[in-house]
Amino acid sequence: MRRAEAGLTLIEMLVAVGTMGIVAVIVASLFAQGMHTYSAGQAAGLVIADVRFAVEQVATRLREARPGSVAVADAGRQITFQVWDRSISNWITLTYRLSGQDIQLNSQPMATYVQTLQFALTDAGRAVTITATTVSSVPGARPGTGLPFTFTTRAVLRN
Repeated sequence: MRRAEAGLTLIEMLVAVGTMGIVAVIVASLFAQGMHTYSAGQAAGLVIADVRFAVEQVATRLREARPGSVAVADAGRQITFQVWDRSISNWITLTYRLSGQDIQLNSQPMATYVQTLQFALTDAGRAVTITATTVSSVPGARPGTGLPFTFTTRAVLRN
């Protein structure tokens, strides 16, 4: 006659712990992969947001440009114009250009990871088309995260 035994055998305990360990490794791997994908998308998103802001800033300032002051140079990679500065009650000159991979305003970087920046005067100098394209990859971003991205906008001079 056998007595009923309570509890688990050593083999049953080892199988249960091993199974839980395998499940934990799989869950941790999926979590790490998700975090990596999120970081890659965020890196690309930050580049796109920076370039979009820079292009919108150029367009906004162009709309305030002094009549006759807009000049495109360097095969369309640079634009110079004057805007009224209320703080000093005088016209100031703004120059936007692509230097390396940076959009610069008066030699100060505004956005980076830019592959191309193009300015084109249209409508007999009354409008400017701005086109900027990001680079195809940035540190931390994998292929397929939306890069390169091209922005195009048209600014009509108000004055």
